[in-house]
This record gives sequence, structure tokens and C-alpha cells, in this order.
Amino acid sequence: MWDSGTAYREDRPVTGRALAADALAGDPVALRAMSRAGRAIGIAIASATHLCDLDLVTIGGGLSQAGEPLFGPLNEALREHARVEFARRVEVVPAALGQEAGLVGAAALIIEDDSYWSV
Repeated sequence: MWDSGTAYREDRPVTGRALAADALAGDPVALRAMSRAGRAIGIAIASATHLCDLDLVTIGGGLSQAGEPLFGPLNEALREHARVEFARRVEVVPAALGQEAGLVGAAALIIEDDSYWSV
């Protein structure tokens, strides 16, 4: 479990994956951290949806596969802060490629550069 007096774990390095695993295991510090992150992301998505009328938002990167400890608070904050009807309908899902999305996108730019760049 987390040592609440330090910012590291003695038995392994702290990573997003470790944080998510500890939250899923019920560690209270990890759960609070995931809840804060989820709420912040949910509020940001609500704001962006008001501006852009989004239907679907995908979350990528290391924490995108964290599951309920992140997406529960995220969806709660999103619904709480969405002030117009269309913003309440937005769906938020983890990116199918998870942490690999950036690498796949970079590779696509190199392989198909004529398709992505126009001058």
C-alpha cells in the first residue's frame, strides 16, 4: 500500500498503472488521487463540450485504462457541470489504443505523410 508520508513506493516505482492498480485494490490514497483526476477531467470535458457540441470524447494515455476509479468521478463531474442538454449526452470512453495511440499516430504521419500534410 501507499506510504502517505512520501511520494514513492518502496517496492516499485510510482506509475499511472500502479496508481490505477492500487485504486482498484481499494487503497484510499490512490482512490482520492484518481477521484481528483477524474473530476478535473470531467469538468474540462464539460467545458469543451459546451464550446464544441461533442458527441464522443476518447481519453488516451497511461490512465485511460484505469476503469471505474477514474471514469466514475469523471462522468459524475461531467454530468454535474454540463449545463446544456447536448453536453449531457456526450460519451467518454478510453482510447482503444491506450498508451499506444500517440505512437500509432506518429507512425501514421510518417507512413502516410501525403495524406496528412497539405501545403
